[in-house]
Amino acid sequence: MIAGNRYLTSFGFATVIAAGFAGAAHAQTAASVDRSATLRYLYPVPPAAYDPPFAKNQFQELAFTLPVYDTLVQLDYTGKINPGLATSWEVSDDKKTVTFKLRPGVKFSDGTDVDAAAVVKSLTRTKTHPESKLAGQLKSFESFEAKDPLTVVMRLNVADVNVLYTLTSNTGMIVSSKAIDGGVNLAEMPVGSGPYKLVSSGPQGANYERNDNYFNKEQNQFAKVSITPILDSNARVNAMLTGQGDVGLFLLDQAFPQIKQMVASGKFQMHSVIQPNNSPLWLNTKIKPLDNPKVRQALSLAIDRDLISQGLQFGECKPAAQPFPPGIVGYDETLVPRKDVARAKQLLQEAGVGPFTIDALVNVAEPYASIGTALKDQLQAIGVTLNVIPAPVAGIRPQFRAGNHGAMLQALSAPSPDPASLIDVVFLTPDNPGGVTPEFEKAVAEAKTKPLGSPEREAAYKAISKMAYDDPRQIYVCWSPAVLVARKEITGLDKTAYINAVTIPDVRSYGFVKAGN
Repeated sequence: MIAGNRYLTSFGFATVIAAGFAGAAHAQTAASVDRSATLRYLYPVPPAAYDPPFAKNQFQELAFTLPVYDTLVQLDYTGKINPGLATSWEVSDDKKTVTFKLRPGVKFSDGTDVDAAAVVKSLTRTKTHPESKLAGQLKSFESFEAKDPLTVVMRLNVADVNVLYTLTSNTGMIVSSKAIDGGVNLAEMPVGSGPYKLVSSGPQGANYERNDNYFNKEQNQFAKVSITPILDSNARVNAMLTGQGDVGLFLLDQAFPQIKQMVASGKFQMHSVIQPNNSPLWLNTKIKPLDNPKVRQALSLAIDRDLISQGLQFGECKPAAQPFPPGIVGYDETLVPRKDVARAKQLLQEAGVGPFTIDALVNVAEPYASIGTALKDQLQAIGVTLNVIPAPVAGIRPQFRAGNHGAMLQALSAPSPDPASLIDVVFLTPDNPGGVTPEFEKAVAEAKTKPLGSPEREAAYKAISKMAYDDPRQIYVCWSPAVLVARKEITGLDKTAYINAVTIPDVRSYGFVKAGN
């Protein structure tokens, strides 16, 4: 059974929030946790760059940067915002100024203080550096100011209730000022204040050791952590079976039946969750005839999502035709995917478009490669040839952003389980080369002003979902769960924060139960 999402949306944006650190709940006690243990985590892709603003792939690199860097606020597994480097925050009545109080005594791994000046320098760099890949996610922020050593004031150019979610991911990671000013190659030698410090990194994986000075001992319960890339899922399963890994991340592919057998043996556990993650066919609407809405509608109508789910995803992938999955504000159960080949052909005729070819970059990993083959077969029925171009996971997004390809088949992820975050990274980044209509952009801006948890916000994002449904810029396929498989001794799989937002768990929630406990 695939577990559902749990998202809390009761955050009152215009109120004062003051709290001590609210750590993730853990089933184990301090006495039962083996803090001398090493966590061996098996991951589908290799490490790339560790400097957050310049990540080539924001989400796949997140697994490698989360142990190293901290953010002002943290996301927990329920989707709730908790204190991080900031112990409290206050939002002005007009919702355009946020004041953070920093945790005293926190230091970067280079020994320098995490103070307001460091926070301002780091976030300003992310927002203003001409090569920053995350600048667009900070566009609601007008300025960052160090009011005093432990007070940061952020001013917004628009009321945006999503800004705290924005600060929980790569976009809000705080980098050492000394490292920035000293020209440290942060892509290879990151300097953060997180629960672990990077020891070594390369194509074979990344190795970390505990930051013993970290302020929250519940978030660094291992002496060492290794993240080992194994692209092939069957090889990842074999590595788990032969004792080479403690936790492995999987998607629904050919290894899933064997994973169920592993769990049935009683030696392993599995945690699955449907998340804001999809494998859509991203379209470059700058390229003809994909600039025509009728053509994009035709592509969507030609796809048999149920066949893909049953044939390639063991029936566990919920067919999708809108940007928000179940459990996210804005999901509209009335926006169901449809297959209508006759109507698709009619739309192409109305658009004056005959048979044509789409050059599509397709992730070489599974299940993307198989889904790409299925899409190619199905689009042939309406005279569209999907020219599948295999692309490595680490390079597929940069290739697509260059603008020379008509489509990309790659995971859709968001930095937090919140509709505004998902809209920002899907529609307002270089992954959507053709951009959006003025009407869509206006609707997004207005939705960000609606109070969290309000009926008005729900209605606003449902309206956005309907606009994306009627004029697709991505051809959604299905909502696929991420699957974490672990040895029985590992705890905290059900408390990992980012598994509910992207296909990336945060190892901060994990522990290793001592033998006999």
